Amino acid sequence: MDLAALFASMAAVIAPVFLVAALGFSWIRSSLPYDSAFITAFAVNVSTPCLVFSSLTNTHLAGDQLGIMALASVLCIVLSGLVAYPLLRAARVPWRVYLPALSFPNCGNLGLPICFFAFGQEGLSLGVMFFASMAVGQFTLGPAVAAGKFSFRQLVRTPVLYSVSAALLVLATNIPMPLWISNTTTLLGNCAVPLMLFSLGVALARLRFGGTTRAIVLSALRLILGIAAGYGVSWAMGLEGTIRGVTILQSAMPVAVFNYLWALRYDNSPEEVAAMVLGSTVLAFGVLPLLLLNVMQ
Repeated sequence: MDLAALFASMAAVIAPVFLVAALGFSWIRSSLPYDSAFITAFAVNVSTPCLVFSSLTNTHLAGDQLGIMALASVLCIVLSGLVAYPLLRAARVPWRVYLPALSFPNCGNLGLPICFFAFGQEGLSLGVMFFASMAVGQFTLGPAVAAGKFSFRQLVRTPVLYSVSAALLVLATNIPMPLWISNTTTLLGNCAVPLMLFSLGVALARLRFGGTTRAIVLSALRLILGIAAGYGVSWAMGLEGTIRGVTILQSAMPVAVFNYLWALRYDNSPEEVAAMVLGSTVLAFGVLPLLLLNVMQ
């Protein structure tokens, strides 16, 4: 594989992340109006559920592959969290702020394009299932950790749960999807990533630099935990080929943008979480090409 071409393809995926975030950064620096509450509510209740539904209903995976990929996703997230928790407590840092960021990777807007680049349509379909399983956990456990309590009312009011259930029902019954539903959910789902990246740039414009050293260290820890979990789960489950590669790549992704969303909603140091999103993404640019070379051999 041409290493220069690999880096060029990686840049094509990662550069938009920085450019959209830079737009949000510049927006706030220019003192233009921005409604954080609206962006957060729209992402949680509309755009993300539509993104999950449209992604899953356009996949072409067998039932056993869906189950394996879902289990691998859950195990990678749980393993990362179980290792991160005692480390955060030992370091005496607020674990409710950083545990979600260390557990949930950016396997949506960053992970899916990389899986497609590495393994084609099969890799993209498997990556979507990993992302969907993670999204369920992120939109249930994520706010519970950030808020400091589990709310059953919050759980049943989580739209992404219903979007995943509806998508799995469509896949299980082969119900023909009306074109207007497909087009509408795809259109709304496409709003999720740019709006959240723009919101990320807004947070970075308000960043308090006193926490940047800790954010950089934790950014590196996120990648280490993710890579170790991906390889460990793949070995334990006996995964091979494309499923193994997708599991490792998705688990190794940097901090997910949506971790910032929960930090913002519950006022858990959103600027430092934003710094982790950016810092881990920068570090990932150097690590992921080498990881791709390994999993694609």
